[in-house]
Amino acid sequence: MRMGKYFQARGVLTAYRIGVGFNCIFFGLAGLTAFLTAVPPSSVVSRTVLVSAVISSFVVGALWVRGPWPSERISTLFVIYADIGTTMALLSYGSIQMSFPVCVLLAATGLYVQVFHSPKLLMAHLLWSAVTVAGMFLLILASPTLDHGLAWSHLIMLLPVMFTTPVFLQSILLNLRVDADDAMLDPLTGLHNRRGLDEALPRFLRGRSEVSVLVIDVDRFKSINDRFGHEGGDLALTLIARRLLVDEVLVARTGGEEFAVVTTVSAEQAISVAEWMRTRLHSPQDSCPLTVSVGVAHSASGEGDGVCTVTNLLRQADWAMYEAKRLGGNQVVVADPVAAYPPVRAGRTGD
Repeated sequence: MRMGKYFQARGVLTAYRIGVGFNCIFFGLAGLTAFLTAVPPSSVVSRTVLVSAVISSFVVGALWVRGPWPSERISTLFVIYADIGTTMALLSYGSIQMSFPVCVLLAATGLYVQVFHSPKLLMAHLLWSAVTVAGMFLLILASPTLDHGLAWSHLIMLLPVMFTTPVFLQSILLNLRVDADDAMLDPLTGLHNRRGLDEALPRFLRGRSEVSVLVIDVDRFKSINDRFGHEGGDLALTLIARRLLVDEVLVARTGGEEFAVVTTVSAEQAISVAEWMRTRLHSPQDSCPLTVSVGVAHSASGEGDGVCTVTNLLRQADWAMYEAKRLGGNQVVVADPVAAYPPVRAGRTGD
């Protein structure tokens, strides 16, 4: 549910969750008023179906309002429940002629699917909606006592609302999803940018007790651009990005030639990881062998506000990285506010 993450990063997902909950409650109220019409459900089965739909709408609506936002699996089950429940409620009403235009309620579920689910699930929803509309329309045509002209009028009204418009909106939303992904990624390296890093941190740090941050900056990057041009500099940055992408770390490009690596290892292990990455990024076989300066910062607690914790660690690690540059580059320096660990200076590659 990528758009869900996108909205969460902007602080509006809670409002959308509550909105979905109240929509469910309103659906329940609409079903309840069916008993007050001139042609309420007449059979025991139809009354049971409608009462069940009403009660479940209130319960599901309350769950949405209370939160939290459901997982993708639970959300998919909600879509299935909404589609089947709406169709069953429409068929249980006393007059199919009157309930036929109310098929438009399925469009509300379709809008939810469009925003928070894949095109594949949307196609399944549209297929279910088409079967419901076609089935009810044919039932009306099969009855000589019902108004066939009115049924055609309702069908023509339903088609653009339930099918044409969703397909059109889907193309727009697909483009918005691409934009949402692009807003979180660095276009050159494909790594997270700073915004993408902040968005990915809560899930990455969930259940972790420690967090370490490495800030990595390419030494003398200007000379690479001067010697090989900007294309050569871009190739160097993409090469670094590929070499930094290993398991159990979160990597972002946070500046021109600066990268951040978040990992959930101990302080001692973080130093080892930093040394390993420093040597990994240098290869004598490269047309222009690279060296980097690395700053390391560690926190004993990765829980709570992970973004705030990592932001503080980034500041500390950034200071340590500049200290590594001041000492000549191609080395690791550990920042620790209480000096529990003295600065660690790594030997130069090839020493």
